[in-house]
Amino acid sequence: MKLLFLTQVLDRGDAVLGFVPRWIEGFARCTERVRVVALEVGDTSGLPANVDWREVGRRGVIRRYLRYRSILKEALESDGFDAVLAHMVPRYASVARPFARKSGARLYLWYTHGAVDARLRRAVDEVDKAFTATRDSLRIESPKVVVTGHGIDLAHFDPRGAASAEPPILLSVGRLTPSKDPLTVIEALARLRAHGRDVRLEWAGGGLAAGDSDYRRVVEARIAELGLGLHVTLHGAVPYRDVPSLYARASVIVNSSHTGSLDKVVLEAMAAARPVVSCNDSFGGVIAELGGEARELAFAPRDPVALAAALERLLARPATERAALGARLRALVAREHEVDRLMARLVREMEA
Repeated sequence: MKLLFLTQVLDRGDAVLGFVPRWIEGFARCTERVRVVALEVGDTSGLPANVDWREVGRRGVIRRYLRYRSILKEALESDGFDAVLAHMVPRYASVARPFARKSGARLYLWYTHGAVDARLRRAVDEVDKAFTATRDSLRIESPKVVVTGHGIDLAHFDPRGAASAEPPILLSVGRLTPSKDPLTVIEALARLRAHGRDVRLEWAGGGLAAGDSDYRRVVEARIAELGLGLHVTLHGAVPYRDVPSLYARASVIVNSSHTGSLDKVVLEAMAAARPVVSCNDSFGGVIAELGGEARELAFAPRDPVALAAALERLLARPATERAALGARLRALVAREHEVDRLMARLVREMEA
């Protein structure tokens, strides 16, 4: 199989999509050839010899559209690529559809988000299969939807015996936006400190959309109002390669996202063998085999009191117990969500 992979960014240093090169390495092991089409290309070091790429560029809507079509035509009508996988952007699949149909190539979509709109519905109708990590990650009823699990690079997030810092650090990783709900985490931190807990918060993630800088100012104002200026660090965007070191020194990872689908950073934290508390609907299913302990790692969305209580229970446990819990969480990721396992599964599904 010759796979054409359509994505936004191919760059090992990207704060959001830095994992994509690792996916491409996994695909390259299972296919004859992989070509990546991305709006932006950065650090591609270490990619296998059977991988190449085309950069579309971000300038000019019409220019970008015409170049995209030219690249698709080259790959599908001249270079013999016989499978197309659009990553996270339904429009990529729709734009590729006429070229794929003309050349006889199979067309697929990977999508993990709680949001559903007309473009997503149209893309699911147009592709041969739509892959997703969990049932809640693609909320369209269709026989084309295939649930595969996520793809987490266990080696990248290997804790290598790293000990968390003292006093304890809470860590949240994700864009600084209302949907990630940093204000609930900040309120919970204030409650913990008011109860005598010497604990601080680090938030790794910047804004992407218009208005995100305004929201950061809202967050900073609330931190100041609560007197937490010395106890909260907003790192902004952190390159993917540097995120594991943040996990390594954290005692607990907090995920307050309201996106509806399973947040990939939850699985990355688990891969780093760190306890996680989350309000995500899908999280309970991922850790269900932990039994009663699973319930202690959940809290109600937008409920800082419940979050503070969950964190208090975890921080009260001896460090050895938290480490043992982290090891169990990493084992779950290794079994169900390892990156090469996912890449092989996707290739099998595309070849079937």
